[in-house]
Amino acid sequence: MPSSLPKDDKAYSSQPEEENDDTGVGQADGRRGAAVDERFADESYKLFSKINATELSPEEAKKLRNKCLWRVIPFLCLGYHLMYVDKQTLGSSAILGIMEDNNLSSNEYNWLSSIFYFGYLLAEWPQNWALQRFPVAKWLSLNLVIWGGIILLHIPCKSFGSLFAVRFLLGLAEACIVPAFLLIMSMFFTYHEQAVIMPVMWSIGNSSPITSGLLSYGVLWIDTPGFAPWRWFMVITGVVTVIFGACVYLYFPDSPVHARFLTLEERAKVIIRIRENQSGIEQKRFKKYQFIEAISDPKTWLFFLHAWSQEMANGVTNQYSLIINSFGFTVLQTTLLGMVTGLVGFVSLSLAAIALYKTKNCRAWISLVAYIPGALSSILLLALPWSNKWGLVTGIWIRSAVGVPYAVVMIWAANASAGHTKKTTVIALYHIGYGLGNIISPQLFQPQWKPRYRPTWIILLVVAAILPAMTIVTLWVYLNKENKRRDRLESENQVNDTGVVETVDADGTRTAHVVNNTQLDLTDRENLKFRYVL
Repeated sequence: MPSSLPKDDKAYSSQPEEENDDTGVGQADGRRGAAVDERFADESYKLFSKINATELSPEEAKKLRNKCLWRVIPFLCLGYHLMYVDKQTLGSSAILGIMEDNNLSSNEYNWLSSIFYFGYLLAEWPQNWALQRFPVAKWLSLNLVIWGGIILLHIPCKSFGSLFAVRFLLGLAEACIVPAFLLIMSMFFTYHEQAVIMPVMWSIGNSSPITSGLLSYGVLWIDTPGFAPWRWFMVITGVVTVIFGACVYLYFPDSPVHARFLTLEERAKVIIRIRENQSGIEQKRFKKYQFIEAISDPKTWLFFLHAWSQEMANGVTNQYSLIINSFGFTVLQTTLLGMVTGLVGFVSLSLAAIALYKTKNCRAWISLVAYIPGALSSILLLALPWSNKWGLVTGIWIRSAVGVPYAVVMIWAANASAGHTKKTTVIALYHIGYGLGNIISPQLFQPQWKPRYRPTWIILLVVAAILPAMTIVTLWVYLNKENKRRDRLESENQVNDTGVVETVDADGTRTAHVVNNTQLDLTDRENLKFRYVL
């Protein structure tokens, strides 16, 4: 906040203008105060230039947190749920007639799952660039409306080629959705709150098989000659998604700085309340140095590896109806039994949210515990006799627990990075790993491996359970070591928590404003006050 802190001239220095180029940062090594041109400061600096907000009392902070929760979280929960229902339209339609109506072979069906993520992968960088340049909620709403429209385009499809094109377009639109939700959540809540909110949202999202199962069961009873049940499924999900996109445009906030449901003073206090994140709110300029730092940071690639390996199991999502059906259950039984996967996902993620609320810095250990059911699932599906259909379907059900590390580690990746360009880059790379895993995953269900899919379950045991678990342990060791180094530097008084924003008046006069580091849009490497959540 402008000049509300004491100024120590020895603590601050700025580089010459020509050395700042795309960064606007001078000597931001974490031990000396950074000097930043106002163009490159965090968006919160502009707000604090207009208002001098005071620190919050515990009661004020709780009231403001609850106000944000009630206005932001319902959108996130409903958005995640709809996204998963929409993504499962292909899997749900598999037993509703889409394969017969479009003359799909098993390999073609697998490619319809993969091509979605080719589109997702191709759009990830442009979508994240757009999220930095444009108002987040407005860009999100546009993509949601497009997403819903593309779901409706499934209805006239009558061949593999037409479905292939539509699924590709669907991936282009979806690439924006999760990154947008992560960015908005990070602007309103502390890291500890985000760790709890994320599994809550994913518990709502992963309960989508319940909604899909009920919808599938319902449309089976609609008798419209020439208009198959799977087409009704697309009509319902597509229309609901378009309506939700319109609501996001009208009511969902882009950031605390522009949140219309908050007063000007409340907007400032929301930012003060989450100052412990040491991460800032938003910066609309792309900073090349932060991009380079993101791709050269080892933890970025550890998170990438986790996303890729963990998502190697996600092909089960579009296969579980076919797999459960192959155990000897009828179509109606399959639609109802598939709902149990949603119930397991909801319960496991809810338990994870409770555990994260009750503990601190336990993301790694909660994620490791959640990989046990995933490993056990592969073992059951490999070892049980084919006649034990209830044991086999149990192996499919318990696999839903791996939604816990996906939700927990994804927000962990976002929380472990600061600087808006760096954060968006890390989020983009995480979802590129996610996309790569999902491209490969459907190809693990080769027709020649039916019905037991033994090679598939072996691969998923090693690559999608053991490998991501080892990656999590490596991340914990690496980040814990860095936190201890920073604690040592701070104990030796080598860490500065303030810096300078430089402004230029109309007459050319330069003025330095002493501000907290959180208003400087520094990266986690620049700001040694930053601590990595574990």
